[in-house]
Amino acid sequence: MVAHIEEFIESTQNIGSAPALKKLFLSAVAEEGYENAVFARANNRRLVSIPWSEFPAGYLDNYKAEEWDRIDPVVQRVHSARGPFRWSDTYSRGGFSREQKSFFEKCRELGVHSGITIPIRGTGHEVDLISLSLRDNDHVPSQRMTHIYMLSVQYWLKYCELADRREYETIALTAQELECLRWCKEGKTNWEIGEILKISEKTVEFHLSNAMRKLGASNRITAVIIGIKGGLIPL
Repeated sequence: MVAHIEEFIESTQNIGSAPALKKLFLSAVAEEGYENAVFARANNRRLVSIPWSEFPAGYLDNYKAEEWDRIDPVVQRVHSARGPFRWSDTYSRGGFSREQKSFFEKCRELGVHSGITIPIRGTGHEVDLISLSLRDNDHVPSQRMTHIYMLSVQYWLKYCELADRREYETIALTAQELECLRWCKEGKTNWEIGEILKISEKTVEFHLSNAMRKLGASNRITAVIIGIKGGLIPL
């Protein structure tokens, strides 16, 4: 997994256009078994824009015409989700409403089902999201959620550079903050990092929390990607 994500990050470095970046990202998620993809922005539990999508013909037109984002459990959840989630995870205690069940049935008929969504905090109250799903394949891919999350975050960071022209200033992290992030990159838990560095798990949590705050990351995975992108963590 690490080699693959590092190859993807390295491959994005010299890309100079959003279409080329999209092509690279779609190729990477296709290797994971996903046939559909969409990059959208949501605010107040509604979609406000869809920069791009790869769906079967007619699906997006139906989605917009029927205003399915009003009832889509995925759109309703992205603002409160702290990380990637399967569409099946949106099933609440009370179950899906009749309208939502009909929505999912129509989606499947149109070739969109068995998806996962990666929410990424945008500006203000907006939330950017990337959703991946199946089209013809009925075999759900092995859920390498962390790997897909890292691909998506790197895509988003590079997209922001190209399309939104956002610039990320160099952030100074302490030696221990960097060391904790480097071990996060290797997939170590807070407890394991503490054992390696001979510090308490609470101290690891403290350093990672500071690193995430300085980098403007909502979680450790995003912090690792930003760290790699900024040259703080070596490939």
